[in-house]
Amino acid sequence: MELTTTMQGPVAVMTLNAGDNRFSGPLLAEVRAEMARLAKDPATGAVVVTGGNDKFFSNGLHLDWMKAQTPDTLRAFLHDVSALLKETVLYPKPLIGAVNGHAFGLGAIWASGMDFRLVRDDRGWICFPEFDINIPLTPGMLAVCELGLGRQVVREMVWSAKRYSGPEAVSVGWARAAFSQGDILPKAVELATFMAAKKQPAFAVTKRQMGQDTARVIEERDPPVVESFSIR
Repeated sequence: MELTTTMQGPVAVMTLNAGDNRFSGPLLAEVRAEMARLAKDPATGAVVVTGGNDKFFSNGLHLDWMKAQTPDTLRAFLHDVSALLKETVLYPKPLIGAVNGHAFGLGAIWASGMDFRLVRDDRGWICFPEFDINIPLTPGMLAVCELGLGRQVVREMVWSAKRYSGPEAVSVGWARAAFSQGDILPKAVELATFMAAKKQPAFAVTKRQMGQDTARVIEERDPPVVESFSIR
């Protein structure tokens, strides 16, 4: 098991426990399955995602794992990455990222699609390094970031590939607030508890309306890009 879930009242706290939480096929499958389970769980009113290692939220894609895969397995994995992003922007319950450490690449992109992001004020970089390592974002990745952040923030953070501290991420609009290591998870649960009281299905329906254009980009424009992708 590379993740654990605990309940704090109506809030499910999903903790990634895969070291630096780089996304491999097994971790991705486990995250998607748990998110789907919690979406259907009547006792869950909101979900907080955090990292079990106080240095990392998620360090993005597990490139070493990807290089070891066959072309077919690699393409299937990347299609599943697109599916995770679609499921995130359409998620029917409030989804809060307690970004307790580094969030790089896909880790930052995935968090960008969540409803709120809280960050550490003393540790951890937020970075979209793709342009520095010559990996273009898929149309869906870019659409998710623009939906969650707005185009101006995307231009500032993605175009620059700069490493942002927690307070800097707050200042440019990527995160809602920055807290100490001891406070970030309680503050995320507090926010999630507040959001869990919002009426359903109004929240889910409105969120789907907001995310439907982004979901369409993922469905229609990501597949040909994934099919042509090569890591070698």
